[in-house]
Order: sequence, then structure tokens, then C-alpha cells
Amino acid sequence: MKNKLNEISATPSKRIYLSIIADYHLNLALCELIDNAIDNWIFNGRVEELHIDIDLDYEQQSITVKDNSGGIQEQDLPLIVGPGQSRDNPSKEIIGVFGVGSKRAVVALSKNIKIYSRHGDSKTLMIEIDDDWIEDEDNWDLPVYEVSEIEENTTEIKLNVLREQIQEGKHKDLFEHLSTTYAHFLIEGGLILRLNNIEITPKTFDNWSYPPEYEPMKSEGPIKFKDRKEIKVSITGGLTKSHKEGDSDINEYGVYFYCNNRLISRAYKGDEIGFNSPFKIGKPHVSYSLVRVIVELSGPVNLMPWNSSKSSIDFKHKTFLEISEHIQRVFTTYATMSKNWSGDWPNQVFKYSVGDVKRELLADISGSARIHVPIIKRSPKKVKYIDQIKKNNKEIAIAKPWTKGHYESIIAVEEISKLKIEQSNRIAMLLLDSTLEIAFKDYLVNDSGEAYSANRLADIMKNRAKVHTEVKKHTKFKSGTWDKVKYFYNLRCELVHKRAAVSISDSELSNFRNLTEYILKKLFKLNFNRG
Repeated sequence: MKNKLNEISATPSKRIYLSIIADYHLNLALCELIDNAIDNWIFNGRVEELHIDIDLDYEQQSITVKDNSGGIQEQDLPLIVGPGQSRDNPSKEIIGVFGVGSKRAVVALSKNIKIYSRHGDSKTLMIEIDDDWIEDEDNWDLPVYEVSEIEENTTEIKLNVLREQIQEGKHKDLFEHLSTTYAHFLIEGGLILRLNNIEITPKTFDNWSYPPEYEPMKSEGPIKFKDRKEIKVSITGGLTKSHKEGDSDINEYGVYFYCNNRLISRAYKGDEIGFNSPFKIGKPHVSYSLVRVIVELSGPVNLMPWNSSKSSIDFKHKTFLEISEHIQRVFTTYATMSKNWSGDWPNQVFKYSVGDVKRELLADISGSARIHVPIIKRSPKKVKYIDQIKKNNKEIAIAKPWTKGHYESIIAVEEISKLKIEQSNRIAMLLLDSTLEIAFKDYLVNDSGEAYSANRLADIMKNRAKVHTEVKKHTKFKSGTWDKVKYFYNLRCELVHKRAAVSISDSELSNFRNLTEYILKKLFKLNFNRG
């Protein structure tokens, strides 16, 4: 049964403008205005070089964005303010002309907006948007004024009464944001972008290394959808050039997405690119910091997998789903090699600073296609520490059976450090102290060359100072060794006899272990090298 009872109004509220303010910051909002200028330039036939000038006036607390993209015709003015209104031209590879971005951007930045535009040599038009108009739900009409002429083919947006104060010196990141976001346009030529009279220069991320068999590789081809629309795709993966811990580049690993020449997502590290099944490589880690994958898409605007603000990728979009497995295969391949070679990057990667990107042209690069990636070389299987130490000291253990307990104690200390217990350092320290005490006794009895009766040995072992004095008679350690032995013995005594618990740091434990290994090596020629 279906009986009509009434009708409700679906007219949008103008409060929609204010609801999105929290989602926008200066960088994002300015990029929306730049995007519109670029799209308008494309629609007007790219007649001349596009100049976009952004002026942040810190004294007047105002922002001006001026471009010579061709101006806006009078009949197109509703596109600037009408929610959901946009030019629809699927043949153009644009970045979202006059959709919702420009409306949100200007309102997010300012409470008083004036937009001036002059198409060709026609009259100059101006519309004004302020909070009074936004709060008036009964009136959707905006007056259009003819004003004094501005330059031909120019649009100028003046933003006054800013919602957030702009401060000089706090927008250095804006320069880089613009240089990376519009790098492809700037490199192609035809676009001059200036911020406070400083020209923006492009910054790209294709700074590759070329290790043999793992040179960067670019796979490219089209995807044809059922509606006969087509996009072009290229996926380039590789390992990057040298960087040091602390450099900004160390966090620049991940996937970069460009849609119609505009950077949408930078150094993305989410599960969707390979940190998940079936290509699971664990969590993001510094050992993966050489891997970089650049994805470039071009085609109809509705086939670009970006969100409405062009600030991230829509991972449920059909275009991304077509290429997601390709991206994961490329990313995990180079990430695996980055990790496998971690610790030896200078020799395995960085020294190969010159080369060519390998290219693969495909007739189809949709999800059903197979792109090629380098074959992962398995790293030689690492010998376990326990097996390595046993191997190192096998012959000594046969000749001197009393040494076996000493090197196995060091193995035990290694294993204790891996346990998820809070007092592992304390336990390890007590074990090292006991190992040293027994080692001194075994040395005196078996390796010193002096005979000790049971009574004499028992008397010596009652006092650790006597033990040290006796061992000194027969050994020669490097300077400072006995001072360290005394220090750690006193630390052990505090731990055992004092009321307050003594905390053993990782650094102290490491030093004590190194000391113990050194003494065992000098006393019995034990070998603790890891191979």
C-alpha cells in the first residue's frame, strides 16, 4: 500500500556553507581557488599563459587571489555560489571546475567575499557574499553589480574579515604545498603561480636510485569502462636516493597520487597500498623508507578517485579498485627490498644514482591485467644467535667443558632481553654477575696454572675482592676493566641488599654484557661474534 500524505521541501539550507568551515584550512581552501582558475583557463582554450597571484596581506588581514584565466561570463556566475552547480564536460581533463569547492573555500576563509570578473572585453561584474546573506534562509538571490573595469579576462577574489588570523612567517609550508600540488602544471609550462610576489617552483618526488634488477619501473596503459569512458594510468615504483635520519625525506616513503596532473595524496601509508593481506608487509617502519610509488591518472573528472575537497583518495571509487592490486604489488616489492637491504643501503642502493626508468606499455591496465614487477630476492637466512655462538665455541667446549656454561649464560641473557617482562634487565644483570663470579673460579682452578686446595679456594670465594685480587695475578686486561668490574659488582650488591629497588638501564646492561663477554674472551678465548 502506498498513499500520498504530503510533500516535504528538499531545498538545501544555506547553513550548508558554514557547516564545512571546520573541514578547510588555508592551504586547502586556496588550492580550491587555484583549481578553479586552472579549469576556467582550460575551458577558455588556454589562450595565453595563466598567471595566478595570491596575496596574503598580514596588516589588513585580507587575502586576494587574482588570475587571468579568461574571466567568468554573466550566465556562468551562478556556478560560483550555487551548491552542486558545475560545468559538465566529460571530455575535459579538469580538476573540478565550480563544483562545490569554490563556494566552500571562500566561505571557509572569510566572512566577507567580493568576486570581480571580466570576461574578454565585456563589462566587469561583481558579486558579494557575507554571513548576513548566508544566515538569511528566505533569500537565495545575490545581486550582480557592474563595477569599474579590471583587466580583461581577469577574475579577482577579495577575502576580508578572515575567520582566522593570518600571521607572517607561519605559512612557509604553503609554499611547499603549492610547489608539490601543482608541480606537473608548472613543469609543463603555461602556468605561473606566485605567492606574495614570489614565484612558486615545482617540487616532484621522482628522485630515484637505480640498483641493478631493481631499477624504477613504470607501467602505463588505459582502463576502459563499460560506459565507454577511458582513463590513462601510469604506476611507477622504485627506491629513492640517499637520505639521513632526521631528513624530511625519511618520511616521504609511500604512494603519491596525481589526478589530472594535480597531486592529491602525498606519501600515503595506509593499509590500502600493501600494509595488509594478501600483500602484508607489517606496519610502516623506517626500514621501508626508500620505497616510493607514483600513481598518475588522467581522464574525465568523474573517474578521478578523489574526495570532494581533493585532499585524499576515495579508496572505494571504481577507478582505484581497478588498480589497487597493481599498486600493492609494486609497493610491497620495493618495500621488501628496502627492508632486506636496510643497514647496507649505501652499497646496495645509493651508489646507483644514475640510470633509466624501465617502461612497460600495456594495452589494458585494468584489474584483470598483469603488470610486471622485479622478482624479490630472498635474503640469506640469518643464523640464529644461539646457533652462531654454539658454532663459534664448539671446539673450545670440547677441549674445556667448563666454558660451556659461560657462553650459554650469554645466550640466556640474549633471550631474556626478548621476553615481554618488566624486570628483564634486572634478571639479566644478576645472571651476568653470577657468570663472572663462576668464570673467575673456573679460570683459577682450570686455566691459571696454579694449584688451589679446596680450603684455599673456598676462602678466596668467600670474598669477591679476594677473587679479583687472585685473578689479577694471572691476567692482564685493558685499562679500566677492573674499575668496571667493581662498579657492576657494587650495583649488584645494591640490588640485592638495599631496601629501594635499583633500576638497571638498557645502557648499563649493554655495558655490563660487553664487559663480561670481553673478560670471557680473555680468560677462555670464547668467541661472541654474530657472524
